[in-house]
Amino acid sequence: MISIKEEIIDLSNQLSVDSVKNVTHYFPIDRFFIEENGYLDKILAVNHLEFIFYNFENVNPTYSVQLFVCLPELWEQITYENIKVLLENFSNSFSFYSFIEYTYKYLEIDLFDEIMHNKNIDNKIKKDCIHFFISTLGSLYMDEDDYLDFEENVFGISMNKLIVLREIFEAHEEFKKILPQEKFYQKLISFQSSQSL
Repeated sequence: MISIKEEIIDLSNQLSVDSVKNVTHYFPIDRFFIEENGYLDKILAVNHLEFIFYNFENVNPTYSVQLFVCLPELWEQITYENIKVLLENFSNSFSFYSFIEYTYKYLEIDLFDEIMHNKNIDNKIKKDCIHFFISTLGSLYMDEDDYLDFEENVFGISMNKLIVLREIFEAHEEFKKILPQEKFYQKLISFQSSQSL
């Protein structure tokens, strides 16, 4: 069980509230806002895993995905074991949705096997994930608009930083590379028809 320190709860909640109250360059949050308001050093000073967990577990999914696009440093030291700990501690389907969207679309790692074959993850959540991503499959792949956002630097993060982060994960054989959209669709259908669910 991941135990969240009060400082992480306070920091995460304050960042979320401030980004709504104040003007960000790119809604709901961007790197410019994080840096200009003194949040980056505070975020980097707390436990990365707890910060990641709390924000996926307790904050709006659209916000949390974009938040982590803006914070590649948090992911540089994340291990396969850390990922399994996160997956086994998420308590609701929305945490999985946003976590999968971020890791599949931006890190380009496929964690569906880790979810579907993990006995510590509730079957209802597995079914919810399969159903959700069959119907929203395109959201797991970067499109022209996504690449344009990086090219125009709307997040305050360059595509090069994302590529370096992807290479870090690619260097670890435990992490599987994402599949082309049609193959991933077939994989989801296969999981959906599986007797184990």
